[in-house]
Order: sequence, then structure tokens, then C-alpha cells
Amino acid sequence: MVNLGNEPRETIIDVERIRLAGPRRGTTMIHLFAMVLLLILVPQNQKLPDAFHQLPEQVREKATVIFTGPYGEGRSPSIFRPDGTEIWALESWFKVKRVYRGKIGAKTIYINGRVSPKINDLSVKPEVGRNYLVLLRPNEKSMKVIKTGKYVPVWDALHGEEIIAVVKLK
Repeated sequence: MVNLGNEPRETIIDVERIRLAGPRRGTTMIHLFAMVLLLILVPQNQKLPDAFHQLPEQVREKATVIFTGPYGEGRSPSIFRPDGTEIWALESWFKVKRVYRGKIGAKTIYINGRVSPKINDLSVKPEVGRNYLVLLRPNEKSMKVIKTGKYVPVWDALHGEEIIAVVKLK
């Protein structure tokens, strides 16, 4: 027993008991393993909108990127033709508001606005400013762009089989 100065008897500390009651070898690793296991088992995705569950299961499983956000359109930067004329392309995009699946570094995902897949009549021609649930399966090149958030010219925007579903949210 160690007396810490002239304190009353209640402040006497049993050093041997404290040393034995401290963490034992491996306890930290057990706690770390438990925390990792807990993080893995906890669902990573937030609750998906009801529109997601209305899609066929095959469609839902195909998507590697799922997010919600408003649709927008605008003109591209100037494109100069060899004959000296200047033109603009119509660009289409979704502002990313909430990500449910996949890793998105971009705040905006550019798509080919002329492509809107129809799946059980749930996919529609997007309206500017309206919120949508977007399901994508980008190829490797497109996925790199989505993760980094770089600008994509209209001719390199997501298109065809990369756009699985665009569903209007209520």
C-alpha cells in the first residue's frame, strides 16, 4: 500500500490491485476486432426510396452506383469546328444529393440526356429540377471519372447500358 502524503486513509491506493486490474495482453486487439466486425455488420446503405423496391430485382442487382438528386440541362463549353464556326452541345446531368451504393467523388454526374431506359414504365424522360433515383452500372473508364469528379464532355457522358434506370421520386 502506498500513502500519497498526509491524506486520510481513504486515499491510500493499492498499487498492486490497480496493476492487476488493468488491461491484459490482447484486450486491445479484441476490442479493435469487435469494432471492425460491428462496422462490417452494420448496414452501410441508408434506407432506399420506395421507388427502388418497385424495380425488378434483376435491375436492382445490376446497379453498382445508386444515388438521388435533381436533373439539370445546359449548354456545354464552346466547341470550335474546323470551318471556324462555334457550336454548343446540350449537356444533361444529375446533381448528387444522397449516395446509396458505390463511391462517388463527383457532385455532378453527366449523362447522355437522350437515353432514358424504360423498365416497367418506371423510368421517364427527366424534367429539369425534379428529383430522381438513378441506377448506374458505369464501365471502368466512367467509374474513374465518377470517383474523381472531373468534368466530362457530352460525347463521353454516361450512356447506353451504363444507365440502368432513372426513376422519378415523389
